[in-house]
Amino acid sequence: MEQTHQNYQKLPNLPNATIILVFGILSIAICSFIGLAFGITALILSNKEKEKFVQSPGSFSQNSYNMMNAGRTCAIIGTILSAVATLFMIIYFIFLGTLFTSLTSCSI
Repeated sequence: MEQTHQNYQKLPNLPNATIILVFGILSIAICSFIGLAFGITALILSNKEKEKFVQSPGSFSQNSYNMMNAGRTCAIIGTILSAVATLFMIIYFIFLGTLFTSLTSCSI
């Protein structure tokens, strides 16, 4: 039995695809100011990587493009969740500040 070997050229990955995926996952896992920063950073990086892939689609592996898209999707979800969580935290602290201010001004 003879095995035939074809010469497949392995295409390089997009440079920041893994970082985008990690930042996207972290933006979901850490829903706060930090998660918001991870999500926005992942979105900015994914836009740059997408431009690179569109300009020369045969130069990078499809697997890394898919990984970058998954990271982008996670970053969008994480950014929205983090923005909502941050908004709730701000409203909560404003409410507490108002409550404590009104309690201290009512004391005799």
